[in-house]
Amino acid sequence: MKNKSLLIKQALKSLLLCGLTLSAAGLDAQTLAFPEATGFGRFTTGARGAANPQIYLVTNLNDSGAGSFRDAVSQPGRFVIFKVGGIVNLQSVVAVAANTTIAGQTAPGEGILFLGPRVSFTGANNTIARYLRIRYGGTSQNQDASGIANGANIILDHMTFTWGTDEVFSVNWDNNGTSPDNITIQNSIIGQGMHRHNHSAGGLMQPPAGGKISLIGNLYICNKTRNNKIKGINEFVNNVVYNWGNYGNTYGHTQSGEAYIMGGDSAGASYANIINNYFIGGPNTSGTVSTPFSVGNANFNLYGSGNYFDNNKNGVLDGTLVPENLTGYPVGDINAIQTTSYDYPMKNPTLTAQGAFDNIVSKVGASYPRRDQVDQLMISDLMSKGTTATYVYVQSDLTTQFGFTNGGAGHIYGAPAPLDTDNDGMPDAWETANGLNPNVFDALAVSTTHAPYLNIEVYINGLHNTAAPDFIIPPSNLNFTNPVTAGTPASSSLTVNWNDNATNETNYVLERSPNGTAFTVIATLPANTTTYNETGLTPNTQYYYRVKAVNATESSVYTSNASVTTPPVPSAPTKAANPNPANGFNDLQLTNGNLLLKWTGSSNTTTYTVYFGTDPQNLSNVATVPYAAAPSYQLSNLNTATNYYWKIDSSNALGSVTGDVWSFRALTPSLVGNWPFSEAPLSGEQIADLTSYANHGTLNVAYDNASVRVTGKENYALDLATSPNTPYIASIPHQDQILFNTNSFTVSYWMKAPTSMIPSSSATSLYVLCKGSFTKNTATGATGKRFNVEIKGGQLRYAIDDDVTKKEITSPIANYFTNNWVHVVIQRDITAHKMRIYTNGVLSSEGDETAVTGIGEASDLIIGNIGELEFLSTTNSPAPYKGAFDELKMYNYALSPTEISALYNQAVLSNAEFSISKNVGTVYPNPVKDQIFIKLPEYKKSSLTATILDMTGKIIFKEKLNANGNGVFNLNIAGKKVSGNYILNVSGDELNSNFKIIVQ
Repeated sequence: MKNKSLLIKQALKSLLLCGLTLSAAGLDAQTLAFPEATGFGRFTTGARGAANPQIYLVTNLNDSGAGSFRDAVSQPGRFVIFKVGGIVNLQSVVAVAANTTIAGQTAPGEGILFLGPRVSFTGANNTIARYLRIRYGGTSQNQDASGIANGANIILDHMTFTWGTDEVFSVNWDNNGTSPDNITIQNSIIGQGMHRHNHSAGGLMQPPAGGKISLIGNLYICNKTRNNKIKGINEFVNNVVYNWGNYGNTYGHTQSGEAYIMGGDSAGASYANIINNYFIGGPNTSGTVSTPFSVGNANFNLYGSGNYFDNNKNGVLDGTLVPENLTGYPVGDINAIQTTSYDYPMKNPTLTAQGAFDNIVSKVGASYPRRDQVDQLMISDLMSKGTTATYVYVQSDLTTQFGFTNGGAGHIYGAPAPLDTDNDGMPDAWETANGLNPNVFDALAVSTTHAPYLNIEVYINGLHNTAAPDFIIPPSNLNFTNPVTAGTPASSSLTVNWNDNATNETNYVLERSPNGTAFTVIATLPANTTTYNETGLTPNTQYYYRVKAVNATESSVYTSNASVTTPPVPSAPTKAANPNPANGFNDLQLTNGNLLLKWTGSSNTTTYTVYFGTDPQNLSNVATVPYAAAPSYQLSNLNTATNYYWKIDSSNALGSVTGDVWSFRALTPSLVGNWPFSEAPLSGEQIADLTSYANHGTLNVAYDNASVRVTGKENYALDLATSPNTPYIASIPHQDQILFNTNSFTVSYWMKAPTSMIPSSSATSLYVLCKGSFTKNTATGATGKRFNVEIKGGQLRYAIDDDVTKKEITSPIANYFTNNWVHVVIQRDITAHKMRIYTNGVLSSEGDETAVTGIGEASDLIIGNIGELEFLSTTNSPAPYKGAFDELKMYNYALSPTEISALYNQAVLSNAEFSISKNVGTVYPNPVKDQIFIKLPEYKKSSLTATILDMTGKIIFKEKLNANGNGVFNLNIAGKKVSGNYILNVSGDELNSNFKIIVQ
């Protein structure tokens, strides 16, 4: 049987080689995309292949509009030439049209970078792109930096792709358009897949059957896994893979890592050449792996030769040859390992693995005109040969560790474009040197010396062979200080400031404009100048400024325009505004009795006077605060459950203004939501909140039936099995008491789900609950802040996220999908800086929450799906949990382990016990400070026992009481050191009743 299998595989290989040979024979006479083009995509024609090609000049760094890159690639058949260099901050995905040639090497200065949502080559059939940097600039899950979901005949050369949160760059067919085929990625960097979501991955290279991909001379660096995950017809030649894995991470992520994945769990046969590559372990690579190849199976047929593996991390490139057997290439069947290479374009590379390493160090990525700071960092890590690497959790890590500006992207300085009189994309000097007329638009004419290339191609194809021109680094950070309006008649002055980045300037030229378009030179200043004092300006008027550096022969580009409005004619200050805490906020958590008051005021204020107290008619002057752009004042020794009032008076030499009186109430540690889901089927849409907040939830009335309102842990519960993927069917409205922004909180609930409901794929998510959003979206109001409970990857995951830092702790899924009711408590403890998960009353996971700030979003809490505002966009897909859910309770403080155990053990008095008859009696006053009176008209005995319990059922104190002459019982709580919401239980002969009380 084995022999028969071998014969079949040999027959398949013969057919495959025959097909490729015939195909190659038909293509040999074709023109290379550019002289150095290799691989299956080497004959791509780009814009030259369009019926009516055009030249498009990118003249600005705007996200969109005329002259922008987005506009340039929006139509097919264009040669995209850059007249500017720098950073393009993208606001949405850019899709490259078909038959496009993008010449990133023409961007002057330090080249071009696209930062933000991805640049997509999906559908970009017959496209050539070179020397571009594309970095995903967000933190949302499941986002690639770039990729190809459909499209054929594409070659990407000297590109840099980084910071994906799913894969960095993938070719993975979406079953739309043209299936991926004849694709080359060469001389490019695919690196620094972000670790925030523990899915740092190089990419998937898995076209459908027959699709062909070449990966030649690339650097895969600091991606945890998939460097690459290969399927189908593929050649992987002269690449370097460095520092795969996440070993030693400090984020609590499961440690793993893979370099070259041989098909993995992907269906279908694969036929791969793997030749002369170097795999080098780094600080985050496991020291126990014996080969860089993994997850192979008998369907993965390969020819492997000249591949080296160096995992000793000693700073010397001294790897050993990967053995050409099942130890080196663990595919499970020795017959899958070929003895001769497949007849692919790069089957006979001229570079060894060592030569590939040297070439990559020298040239890989968007290296022309210059490497930027991030690329230099990756090359520096590679050159350490195992001793250093950069673990990128989020992009800002590069700011923290290395001082890179622009959110971690670093600087990309632009320079003036060379003179191009006829605007055909070819500089005058080049045209003259090559026998062309710089006054004639002849870029699209076929070259007389390099046919069939067009003149524009001859220019862009040879540009990287010339030394990148020197340029004057432009000034940056144009800003203003010391704005003053004074005198009679009044006039204004200010200081203009900038950063001096150049070393070869002789002067700085400062210009001013009244409208941002028509500028006038106002000063020519000596080298190294960084400030200029402007006088004689009109008060309360907007001015625009820009500055450039110059020397005798050239100039830098201008800074971006910066505007400033001069101060108005002096007057008394305006009234203070924007109080923080917000006026009337009633659930403010104190930090050890402390609170920082904040407000805003007008810039002409000299001092603020702070008034504070508990009586709005009699506030005390507590402080005088000097003017600041963001004024504040620290309060201390505040009490919980107390109403406070404050105001800010603003003063300067010309007068003062009295502020409004604002109020807040310090939070009372208490139960702030209690939804027992006790409603029977056909009760309507309400999910009753039994606390005094009466923050009733909503069940989609279409699901108010016996299939959804089922028997629960107590009374009824919600069974979400019949709920749709979208929209959600159950929610709790947002109110301030459940904002849980920067305060501690505890959420308790019961869940029940069978083992069969555990996701079969580790990539599938089920959201038990979510309050907030994953992705910031100004259109929908989503903030990217949240807390949630997610089922994914064999774990129950509790996460908090402030849109910058996400922290997550996990507990094994088997504890929850038992088909029995399981009690779950999630908690954020600000004081201890901890996140916790309790399962059936016992602590099951704990993690640090330091560095996470406010997570509150004013959106509804969704039961059984993703956050409310996520349904207003298509960025994140619904992920419904379809088990049962019951007894939701929310506390605005961190319950103690004893209190949580009491919740599990049902120590909390049931909600039914509060439904007492009005005739039983009354307690007053309520809220109470010192004395509480208990009046029970129908109770004829002279004594009873009064017990105070917290909202979890924990006994605070107990006391036996005797009635006074009027049959009223008096309970003294002065000095008991209690405040908040409590249960008062009174018991005696044939008496057992409960009252909710608030102790101030």
